[in-house]
Amino acid sequence: FARWEMATPEGWTVAHEAARAGTLPGGFDLWELATPEGWAAAHEAALAGTLPDGFGSWELATPEGWTVADVARNRANFRRSRPACRPGGRAGRSGAPSSACAWQDIIVAALEGRITTDSPEWVLTGAGGTTVAHSVARTGPLPREFDRWEIADAGGITVAHEAAKSGNLPEGFDRWDISDGHGRTAAHVAAMYGRLPEGFERWELADERGFSVAHEAVKAGSLPRDFSLWRLADRAGWTVAHEAATAGRLPRDFRLWQLADQTGWTVAHEAAGTGRLPRDFRLWQLADQVGWTVAHEAARTGCLPWGFRRWELASADGWTVAHEAAKTGHLPRGFGRWEIRNARGVTVAHVAVRKGRLPQGFNGWELATPAGWSVAHEAAEHRRLPKNFSSWDIARRDGLTVGVVAARVKSRLQACQART
Repeated sequence: FARWEMATPEGWTVAHEAARAGTLPGGFDLWELATPEGWAAAHEAALAGTLPDGFGSWELATPEGWTVADVARNRANFRRSRPACRPGGRAGRSGAPSSACAWQDIIVAALEGRITTDSPEWVLTGAGGTTVAHSVARTGPLPREFDRWEIADAGGITVAHEAAKSGNLPEGFDRWDISDGHGRTAAHVAAMYGRLPEGFERWELADERGFSVAHEAVKAGSLPRDFSLWRLADRAGWTVAHEAATAGRLPRDFRLWQLADQTGWTVAHEAAGTGRLPRDFRLWQLADQVGWTVAHEAARTGCLPWGFRRWELASADGWTVAHEAAKTGHLPRGFGRWEIRNARGVTVAHVAVRKGRLPQGFNGWELATPAGWSVAHEAAEHRRLPKNFSSWDIARRDGLTVGVVAARVKSRLQACQART
């Protein structure tokens, strides 16, 4: 084959493509074939790692001065910053370099410290509105003297945020309070990715909601073992301890269960809702603003401990822990307090039968509300009566018997079936 110089309109030749694929034949000697930007076939082979043994044209260079030797030596940086470098790209807006490889040249030069801190090249913008500084922060460590951390992209994300996310902030970095458009600091991002340095102390830095770095760190599991600022709260009163309870990261010796947000929801409530209260917990009566206790929350989620006895604890509307456990199906085996009533006189048994959760052998069918509506009436209404039920004459105050309720339900069901 002799037509290695055949090229696309952008100047990408057959030789370039073969160099990338590693299919150039032995004895190939047209290494200087280049695109209009000066990217030679030899540069592409160096980038792809396909240069043959005995290659000798290491000094062949682009107009910017990048030699084949430079490309071979910096393959890793080239590939991280622009894995598919093909010269000939159109000029971008906002002062973008005129080609993909020119952009890549700037990135690698910046990584190697060959661009001064005050150079305007740091703010050149490439595809997607990313600046050179952002690209370098994402790819590798910025030069030690770099101090333009506040450079922001179109979305308000600064170079400091990008470097914090990638773990490329320099040792001794102290610009943690640099914020994006929502008040989220570089420290928040570092905490999110578990990249805060040992000895970090600025836990109180907060975004526009008051959500602190400590809140972010506890979500990511990156708080230090000796952390003690559990009372730090956002604007809604949600503390670091609340966030830790959600994530299951409270320390074993934690005791600040009464910390509450603006609604009175305590750390204990949050821990109960996620099944993370300690075995020796005793403050079941802690309540939020509507009287919903920690015990109610544990009953709702099925996290009451074995041996729990405070079934009559009631919320502000008289709904007891026992009623909540019956509603959610979390009453323990052997439960026998079916007669406990809520503020309207409805028993736990009424709630349980409505959900089909009365145990076999239940015999409290005559338990009734003040109006005389018995558990048997409730069971008949929901077709929950056992097959051997025989007390059809249990009546409420107006004389309505269980038998009549059952008959009405059966009639409604037959009428419905007939219509369908």
